[in-house]
Amino acid sequence: MVIIAQRRRSIHEAYRLAKSAPAVTRAPCPALPDLSSSRSVRYPGGEAGGEPAVSDSCRSGPEMWTASWLHVRLDAIEGLATVHPPAMALRNAPMPAPVPVSEGRLRVCMMVTYDMASPGGGVKQHALHLAASLRRLGDEVMLVGPSSVPTDEPDVHSFGGIVNIPANGSDNNLGLLVSPRAIARFFRKHRFDVIHIHEPLQPALSYWSVWLTRRVPHVATFHAFMEEEGLLLRWARKAWGATMFPWIQRAIAVSEPAARYASAAWSRELSIIPNGVPTDIFTPPDLHHYNNRVKLLFVGRIGDVRKGARYLFEAYAGLLARRLPVTLDVVGELGQAEPPPSLPGLTYHGAVAFERLSQLYRACDVFVAPSTGQESFGIVLLEAMASAKPVVCSNIEGYRQVATTEGSTLVAPSDPKALEDAIARVVRTPPEIRRWHGELNRRHAETFDYDRLAERVRHEYRLAIAACRAGVRRPDREAAAASSPARRRRGRQRCRPPSGGAGRPPRSTARRPSPPRRGTTAAAGSATPRRRTGTSRSA
Repeated sequence: MVIIAQRRRSIHEAYRLAKSAPAVTRAPCPALPDLSSSRSVRYPGGEAGGEPAVSDSCRSGPEMWTASWLHVRLDAIEGLATVHPPAMALRNAPMPAPVPVSEGRLRVCMMVTYDMASPGGGVKQHALHLAASLRRLGDEVMLVGPSSVPTDEPDVHSFGGIVNIPANGSDNNLGLLVSPRAIARFFRKHRFDVIHIHEPLQPALSYWSVWLTRRVPHVATFHAFMEEEGLLLRWARKAWGATMFPWIQRAIAVSEPAARYASAAWSRELSIIPNGVPTDIFTPPDLHHYNNRVKLLFVGRIGDVRKGARYLFEAYAGLLARRLPVTLDVVGELGQAEPPPSLPGLTYHGAVAFERLSQLYRACDVFVAPSTGQESFGIVLLEAMASAKPVVCSNIEGYRQVATTEGSTLVAPSDPKALEDAIARVVRTPPEIRRWHGELNRRHAETFDYDRLAERVRHEYRLAIAACRAGVRRPDREAAAASSPARRRRGRQRCRPPSGGAGRPPRSTARRPSPPRRGTTAAAGSATPRRRTGTSRSA
């Protein structure tokens, strides 16, 4: 009861101070930067919009009535929206002042949850190229992740604790046993303006990084996608997300399917910024040499059943049976699968370096991607398109986000006969038409250049820093309060200061008169003396 009375007195004292505080006229929210190519979506039940989410207090409502009681105001940072988060989010533990941010340079920690030493991997390649583009913009970017081999590169920091988890017929090297003490030492030594985590639901590096750096702005990027998800996995993602998402200010999805898949665990807005392609590395060939044979190219892990390599081998055998002049180059790790079959014209290159991969793209005539599903985005399609090559790929949701030109042919997944017929039609196409289709794909791929996407990712960094500077400790609670009109009404009723006799007046904090001592006569109308218990002391 004493604690409750103390809290009530503190609330009434705050009301009294708020009433006497000078009123502040609310300034209009500055316009957001023009990002015509960016989109922000809300799942579930949201609609796609043309700008990131802005606090409801910036859209409409009365003037701010006090300068210090309920709202903390953050002025615009390079055209960012003004944020007015409730101060109740700061009650448990105040946010410290973040690292000062200069106007033109950010210190970014780019975190990858997969083995950085293994070749390939779309998430890792995305982080590498994005970090390079951010450095060209003048930012300081350090790539951090688990690695099975120590690295001595200046801008890369690796941790041990790699564990191989076989899944879908391939190896998945994750940093499950990364030492929390090593992570804590790293963040004590290095200070960052923002931490960008790719695949935040992958244990355990991402979890420890968020928990140990709750005072730093965080941005998460979701890459994963599954057409069908079990109920147990869905509940597990919700449970794990609830332990770390409260301290992540902004989130990005690489495609609309990835955004829908992430919505099971992430209930706030998602900005869709797709994967990119380094168009300065994947370039068209200088000269087009036409010969009697059409060279097909496949890039992907052979052992991963999602990549559909076995359907391509069946289709290639059918093309040879038709006596079509084709050859097939296969690039990728075997994993737990058997080597490709010994067929005429089939060459298996294994895992190759990045420079060699770009050469194979330039040397091929048609790129084939027979994936069966669980692809959120087609990075290999963009690499082939940037090399000015026509594409034959499966008609799955992730690939439909990329294969939108006349130079792309979509076929039914897991159907070797349909794949064989589609490749046969492209092979029979005149070389000039194939070259024209490749040029269309090249122009389409240039819109996904990393130098263009880096500006949009940098904008998300600024929004995260703005939210952290405003003192939003729990952005998830902020989003829930902003999306619920009933909660906003209740919050305004609770926080409205008493004025003009409206509402219940504050309870008086004056002390009650003490009862008369024993042996004295109570005055008329006075309170009855309290009854004393226990033994009395003898005179």
